[in-house]
Amino acid sequence: MHTFRAMNTEFVTQGLPEAEQREAESWFAFVEKHLTRFDPGSELSGLNRSAGRPFMATPILFEAVSVAVDYYHRADGLFNPFLGQLLTDLGYGRSFGETAAEKKVSSQASDRTEANAKLLGAFGPEMGAKLNPLLRSIELPPAWSVDLGGIAKGWSAEKLAGMMRRKGIAHGAVSAGGDMMLWGGEDRPQQVNIADPFALDRDMDSLVIRRNAGVATSSRLKRKWLDGEGQERHHILDPRTMMSSLTDVVQATVIHPSLTAAEVYAKCLLILGLQAGTAWLERKHPAAAAVLVCEDGSVCTAGFIEAYRQENGKEAG
Repeated sequence: MHTFRAMNTEFVTQGLPEAEQREAESWFAFVEKHLTRFDPGSELSGLNRSAGRPFMATPILFEAVSVAVDYYHRADGLFNPFLGQLLTDLGYGRSFGETAAEKKVSSQASDRTEANAKLLGAFGPEMGAKLNPLLRSIELPPAWSVDLGGIAKGWSAEKLAGMMRRKGIAHGAVSAGGDMMLWGGEDRPQQVNIADPFALDRDMDSLVIRRNAGVATSSRLKRKWLDGEGQERHHILDPRTMMSSLTDVVQATVIHPSLTAAEVYAKCLLILGLQAGTAWLERKHPAAAAVLVCEDGSVCTAGFIEAYRQENGKEAG
């Protein structure tokens, strides 16, 4: 096991030689330098300050924003990478690693949230943000702000896994704050434990991964704070209401061949809730499977998760 910190979370790699471990640390430091919205000196912050005029992006920023817009469409708009200013207005303007777990935001910020929500709600990303692949330029409408927190960790971890496989490393894993990309499971099955969101020191389930797969978990119980009116907010915004989502699902774990997809779809399940979310995932994304935890503590599944339970010696369903 090789652990280090980057992007304000703990990273873990497994199966990488020492030189590749250093490469992994360098890669995620590079990603953070370009893609975090919490550092005023990052390239992403520069893009957000340029709203209203074209911004010439580096290859990594242009690719990351392009991938995020692509997943906006794949997720039927439930994932929206342009809500950075709304998150700031709601009180999530700094990383949770830099502040107390519980935050407060003023009523003035709530007023700004309502005004910016109206601007964003007038049109979707495909009508507002302009991406020019020839010039590698990005133009955001005024008041728009990109937030890649919902996709950057999974995307960059999946990219690293691809780099390692191309270098001939047949078996390995990389975890970005608990979101994992695993490869080589056909020969060496890998066990993944799912934490209990109501008691994080214990696991509520365990799966065996026998294929290349991404596993991502999203919860609305971790990053939360109080707004100016004393109402609890969290970082999973519902683009349909421009406010923190509130459904019966408090945690969603998704398994998918792509970790990027797993990370995005886990957040979509929190937004949709149990009934609509499981139906949406099975209808629109049959390659995915999920384990969902509801407010009452019940655990439900979607997709082909039963196969993993059987492989792990557990009863299906």
